[in-house]
Amino acid sequence: MVGKCLKTLAILGWVIFFAGCSQMQKETLSDKNWGRSYEAAKYNQLLNPDAAKNLDPVDGIDGQAANNNVEKYRDSFKGGKSEETVNIFKLQ
Repeated sequence: MVGKCLKTLAILGWVIFFAGCSQMQKETLSDKNWGRSYEAAKYNQLLNPDAAKNLDPVDGIDGQAANNNVEKYRDSFKGGKSEETVNIFKLQ
């Protein structure tokens, strides 16, 4: 009786072990998209091969607006606002 019980437990242990190992082989999102950013960059460079011949400046945000955004970003660190971390184990 004890021998059968040990055998059953050993078989059950092996089944659980191999079932757990088989779950490790699942394809992750990173695996599915491996190399996609490289392919996108390559495609975008091939999309307009004469782009290097255009020497006009790129239109976008003007210098003053960009400078204001940078200054706002830098000032956001000067505030001295320190928020206290909430912890359920807070000791006083």
